[in-house]
Amino acid sequence: MLPLDRVFLVARSALSPIAVGAALLAGCGGAPPAGGTPPDSPTPAGLGTSRTPTGSSAAGAHVGVSLTSMNHNFFLGMRQGVEDQLRAERFQAEVLVAEDSATTQQQQVEQLIQKGVKAIIMVPVDAQQAVNPVKAANAAKIPIFCIDRRVTAPGATVACTVETDNVAMGAMAAKHALVLLCKRHGLDPTKPEDTKKLTATVVHLWGLEAASSAQDRAKGFAQVFNAAATPAVKILKHVGDFNAKKSQEVLGPVLQAHPEIELVFCHNDDNAIGALNAVVDVKKAREKADDPKRVLIVGMDGNRPAVEAIRKGDIDATVSQEPIEMGVETVRQVKKVLGGAQPDKPYIAIRHHLVTRTEAGAAQGKLWSDQLKGGR
Repeated sequence: MLPLDRVFLVARSALSPIAVGAALLAGCGGAPPAGGTPPDSPTPAGLGTSRTPTGSSAAGAHVGVSLTSMNHNFFLGMRQGVEDQLRAERFQAEVLVAEDSATTQQQQVEQLIQKGVKAIIMVPVDAQQAVNPVKAANAAKIPIFCIDRRVTAPGATVACTVETDNVAMGAMAAKHALVLLCKRHGLDPTKPEDTKKLTATVVHLWGLEAASSAQDRAKGFAQVFNAAATPAVKILKHVGDFNAKKSQEVLGPVLQAHPEIELVFCHNDDNAIGALNAVVDVKKAREKADDPKRVLIVGMDGNRPAVEAIRKGDIDATVSQEPIEMGVETVRQVKKVLGGAQPDKPYIAIRHHLVTRTEAGAAQGKLWSDQLKGGR
């Protein structure tokens, strides 16, 4: 299986609803407490006043979109949801892509402000540095909506954040990984005394370390694999940047240096594809599912290449997000605010679910990766 090509596309389609959402990044978010806002998110109170008068129709409003990159199928699914809903609501849009540069994103948000957009949808490149473009939008009294990732630095006001609960998603993926390892070693993953006996070497393959999604997925992983619950499990941390090619390049030497590795926990499915390619490079084949020397691979996002690999038996599982639904929901919240109302909630977590070979087969045609109109 060849690694996914890294695609960088800068889309600037002024006043074109079709061009909005050109892509939004894989995975993001943290578990919200009872109040509905993650503890490290900007305060949602005082959204600021949109340039669309209160109570007026939002139809035809010019909406700016600042994306972080376009190099994942996940982004294309989100684009599909955003575009479909923008078209339905008759918004005009301008889309800019920051290519994973926080500095570029700040410049692009400032451009959108100068052009007089009524609202901004943003996928924060950097959870801390994104506070600067948010502050700029706040000063211009333009409501800003975060999708797929959060701004974790204080001092900025976000109208609404729509994402997946990435802490919970990371924990779900880690729990399934633990089940796979315990099953291999004849242990019961539900019994603490058994998980403490588990001896294994696991690669924790991070995404972009500055992204809130990667940070939160790591927190979910640590809820399951930690010194108290799995003291005999050796964790090797490496960084794949949410990118298949880099993950493959990073993991190859690690597999050669540590032939005892049993599992690669991946922050997204591009990492998982890269891990699969690295395994095949090093071992010259993919081990069968019942081979005790098989390197288990668990990813996140539910991207098409990973789901196809799961159906073939090459990747063991993913925890799927719903990027199409995420895009639709974000535009719905934009419409509410531009119409003079408050968002439904300051933090909206979109559902996620485990996909193994069994689920991937049973849900054929129903997964977002099957419903994606384009992509790879």
